[in-house]
Amino acid sequence: MALISPQLASSPRLQQAANNAPSIGYGASNEGVAAMQRGLVDLGYPMPRSTAFGAKAPDGIYGDETAQVLKKFQRDNALVTDGIAGRKTLARMDELLLAHASYSAAAENAALAEQLFGPSGSRPFSATTARRA
Repeated sequence: MALISPQLASSPRLQQAANNAPSIGYGASNEGVAAMQRGLVDLGYPMPRSTAFGAKAPDGIYGDETAQVLKKFQRDNALVTDGIAGRKTLARMDELLLAHASYSAAAENAALAEQLFGPSGSRPFSATTARRA
C-alpha cells in the first residue's frame, strides 16, 4: 500500500514500512521516524521531548517517548499495541491525517466564505436609500 498524506508520503522509509518491508520499531533513527513523529503530533499526540516542546522539528529518534506515543495511538485506534509502525498502524495514521487535512481545509474555506459573504443563510447586503419627508 502507498501512503498518500503529505506528512507521510514523502518518506521512502515510511513507504517501505507501510508494506512491512521492514516495519519501524524501537531504536530506529531516520527520516521515516521523524515523518511519523510529525504525523502523530499533527493528530494531537504531543511529543515534548522529541520536539523540544514544539520549538523544533521532530528528532527522528525512535526512543521511549515515540514508543509510548505510538502505543497510545494504536490503543486509541483499536490496533495491536506493539509499538511497531507497520502496515496497519501507518495505514490508519495516513487515513486520519488525510481526514484531518480535508476537515481543516473545509473549515478554513467555510470561515473564509463567512468572512466574505456573511453567515450561511444570510441575505446579501443591499444598499437602500431612505427618503426624508
